[in-house]
Amino acid sequence: MFVVNGLIAILFGLMIIFIKEETIIKLTLYFGLLILAGGAILLIVAVRNMKQEKPHALLLAESIAAILIGAIIAFYPQQSLKFFLILVGVWAVIIGLMQIIMAVQMKNKVSNHNLFTINGIITLVVGLLLFFDPMGAIKALLIIIGLLALVTGVLLIYLGFQVRSSKKLTQ
Repeated sequence: MFVVNGLIAILFGLMIIFIKEETIIKLTLYFGLLILAGGAILLIVAVRNMKQEKPHALLLAESIAAILIGAIIAFYPQQSLKFFLILVGVWAVIIGLMQIIMAVQMKNKVSNHNLFTINGIITLVVGLLLFFDPMGAIKALLIIIGLLALVTGVLLIYLGFQVRSSKKLTQ
């Protein structure tokens, strides 16, 4: 089983490393269409509830929001993706700064406060990259994820062969 999972991880890693920006934007478009379709289904249910005099206000509000958000993402996938990545970047900058501040405050209380500092710096840098170059940063992150998947795949295959050889020795 380890070998199969390792092969899947390697295939996933290769796919992620070589994914094109156009593919990411297409996936964003499809995501927008899914949200739009979900909103339409919610709207149908809300109208049905309205006709049956059941509670419907929250469902109606949710359906309208989903339709609007889905339409924006579907019609403007690249801009939506960039906007989302910029928001994630802002969030990461805030979290990174908070982690650095916490690390400084914990300097005398925790022996490994340097790990908090390093984590805060990495989070801050990723946030800044996402904020200033969202598409470049996401491509770089996808390459890192792909490389990690490749390494994981190789390790799983190695582990699978090790487990198999240890079973042969115990039989």
